[in-house]
Formats: sequence, structure tokens, C-alpha cells
Amino acid sequence: MATIAKLSKTATETSRSRILSATMESWSARGAAGMSARYLSQLAAAPVSSIYHHFGSLEQLFLVSQSECLGAARDWSERQIAQLEGIAASPQSFAGFFAHIVDEWTNGQPALAFAWRECLLLADRGAEFRESARNWLDLWHRFWLRAGEAFGLQENAIVAERVFETESLYHLIRWRRVVDRAALDETARGLAAWLVGAPAPAAPWREFAHAEASRTGAIAPPQDDTTARIMTAAAVLVAEGLGASVTHRATAERAGVTLGTVSHKFPTKQALLTAAFESIYAATVAQATESSGRTRPAASRQELLMDTATAVASATNGSGRDALFLVAARDPGLAAFGAQLRYLRGKSSRETLQAIIGPARTPSILEAALFSAFVSSQFRAYAGRTGNVAQLAMDELSVLSRLLTARSEPS
Repeated sequence: MATIAKLSKTATETSRSRILSATMESWSARGAAGMSARYLSQLAAAPVSSIYHHFGSLEQLFLVSQSECLGAARDWSERQIAQLEGIAASPQSFAGFFAHIVDEWTNGQPALAFAWRECLLLADRGAEFRESARNWLDLWHRFWLRAGEAFGLQENAIVAERVFETESLYHLIRWRRVVDRAALDETARGLAAWLVGAPAPAAPWREFAHAEASRTGAIAPPQDDTTARIMTAAAVLVAEGLGASVTHRATAERAGVTLGTVSHKFPTKQALLTAAFESIYAATVAQATESSGRTRPAASRQELLMDTATAVASATNGSGRDALFLVAARDPGLAAFGAQLRYLRGKSSRETLQAIIGPARTPSILEAALFSAFVSSQFRAYAGRTGNVAQLAMDELSVLSRLLTARSEPS
């Protein structure tokens, strides 16, 4: 009897572990929206009833899987920090470490990298995932504090943390591997320069990627009421967690127009997703402008920073844009669209950055991207948070402003 009981327990644990492994694998392959109980049961070679027997519900399975992924991510991060032992780390050597962490995380640990991003999306849509989302953010906060201390950058570690949070999302998107990796190195060198108050270096790879993404990007048709309805419908599908299902047919049904109308105005999926992104982006900018209460340039740098912090505190979430990033990251056929998302950012933030650093010089494409990465991470980190969020965001912006203005103002 004891032997039978032991075998039964082993079989039960094996079934449970197979289901968990299938879920962890599927964070990168499909995401939460594509993980039905039937799909996971087939992938795990287990009955659908096993999911409910072991976990109670699909949502609970997701929560347990997130906990497992968090544990694996903590172990991975500890191994990265441990490799710094004995190295005479300095601010000047930080760029190489930062680029390695981003590339190794996204390319070496894709299941964990996608699990983190899916958790943030789920937390925007359901309270039960918010603790897991906070645990992810806390993991990286502690990691970059320790890394900052190792490289003598502890006072400015929040800048590295914010840029990493965004850059590790964008680096999931594949366009041209050589260009993407070289542009990441430039981003790391630009960040390292900012962290020590030095000028950002030239970034020819990023400038090439920016120009190429602009050249090959889908051109939106002239705006009219029908086009606006289609763009809004595509954006709503994304916001509902259906980013992978933004098809011409689904968009036509949601917009209340014919399939032919959608296909005529947006002939390709890239064009349709670009329309969804533009709609989400325009709504985000409008919300930020409204929440800051300002329709004219800020009268002072401090006032401008506070406007940005207020916009961060007033934002609900940016899950629509992030969902599109994950759609582009999973579909090789959307490489050109992914390049737009990755390399054409910083359009609105460049004007804000210019106002912060003053008229003495014009911020480069790389600097605009870095500033955009910083602020975008704030929006994700503080979305839905209570308390004095504006002050928290302002404290972080003040750290960045101090670094930027230290080299922008005459001595």
C-alpha cells in the first residue's frame, strides 16, 4: 500500500509540474490571452480537469506560475551580481554590464522576460495580480541598487533602473539582430554618460535604425470619421488584451464597418497595428496634457518637471501600448512594425528634454530615447498607485535633472 501511495503522489506531482512548465513556457509563446485551459492541458499532456484539481482555476495557475518565474528570476539576478566579485567596477565600466544584463535577460531568459511583462498587463486588468507585479518591480529595484553600489552609482541607481525597465521591453522586439545589439550598446554608453554627468556619445546605429524605421513605416491614410472609428476599434481590442487578435475582420466588427472598408484603409496587419498604436499614443498624450493642466510651455524647469510628475501620477495605465510591443515581439512578420515601436520613440519627450537642459544644445536621438525610456517606466511603475505618487515621480525626475543640468549649464 505504501508503494502504491508513493507512486500516486509522484504521478500527481508530475502532472502538476508539467502543467506549471507548460504555463511558464507559454508566457513567451502566447501570453495570458492565448493560454486557455484546453491549450495548456494539451501542451502538458494532462486532462483539463487536472488544472482545476491542482490549482482551482486558470487565474490561480497563472499566479502560481508567476511565483515560480519570480523565484527563477531572483536566482538569475543573484548569479549576475555574483559575477561582479573581484572586478574593479567603476562608473566607466557600467555600460558593458548594463548591455549584458538587458541582452542576457531578453535573449537568455525569454520565458521569464515575457512572464514579467505579462504580469504587468494582468495587474492592469485584475487586482489579484498586483502583488505579483509589485514583487517584480521590487526585484529589479533591489537589483539595480546593488549594481549601482558595485559601480559607485548608488545615488543615481534609479535612472539605470528606469531605463532598464523600458529597454528590456523594447529589446524583446526583433528587427535586425546586428543593429539591435549595436544600438543597445549605444544606449548603454549613453546611459553611463548620463549617470556621471558626461555628454552622451554619438549613436550612428540608432540613428540608422531611426531613419530606416521612418522610411519603411506604414503611412496612415487621411483622417476621416470612418478612419477614426477603425483606429479606435483596433485600440480597444488591444486594451482588452486581444492584441494578437487585432485582425481586419475583428476590427471591422468592433468598428461597425465592412471588412472591405478596413482592408481598403489599412491594407496590411502592420498598417492596422500602427493605427492602433497611433490611437493609443494620441490618447496617452492627451491624458498627460490634461492631467498636467498645462497648454503652454512651462515657465521654469522645476515647473516642467512637476508637470511631468503630475501626468505620471494621474495616468491610469499604458497597457495598450505594452500589449502591442509584445505582439510585435512574438510575430517575426511584424519586424518592421516592431522597428517603429522601438526606434521612433521620443517624439513628445524630446521637447520636454530640450526644456530641461536649456537652449545651449539640442538633444540627440539617443538622448530623447533615454529620456522617453525613463518617463515611460515611471508611467508603468506608478499606474494605479495611491499615495503621493507625484512626489515620488518628482524625486526621481529631480535625480535625472541634476545629472542633465550639471553639464548643460555654464560653469
